[in-house]
Amino acid sequence: MEENDYNSLESFLYGMQFRKLMEKEMEPIQREYDLCRIDIQILLYLDRHQNEKDTSKDILKLKMFTKGHISQSLTRLQKMGYVFMKQDTDDRRYTHNYLTDAARALVVKIKNKYAELWEIIMQDVTDEEKTVMRTIAGKVSKNISGFLAR
Repeated sequence: MEENDYNSLESFLYGMQFRKLMEKEMEPIQREYDLCRIDIQILLYLDRHQNEKDTSKDILKLKMFTKGHISQSLTRLQKMGYVFMKQDTDDRRYTHNYLTDAARALVVKIKNKYAELWEIIMQDVTDEEKTVMRTIAGKVSKNISGFLAR
């Protein structure tokens, strides 16, 4: 692999450019709604996993945040009226987290911003290249998870 290819791949895997772009584009929403980056990620996660995989432990499996950060974010989102928690009827140690109606409009805004970001980053990428990219990303993710699980 040539030096330029290696640098591009490493940059892609670290995601620093994407992270900077995302932070720049999400900043107005974060400021308007007084949200942290993790709050946005948790709102999107709960939207995608409605009525399933909605406990703190499930969110922790993403391996993106610590248990403490998840707990703080969920508490903050609950106080803001975006999330409500319900104790598990079978196991009282768990609480299920649900989006409120107030959160739904916010989630739509966030999803629209993500769609804009997707358009920016996939501007000159063909459908075939996107398919290959998804396949490669899945394999790379699986390899990393497998190695970390050792």
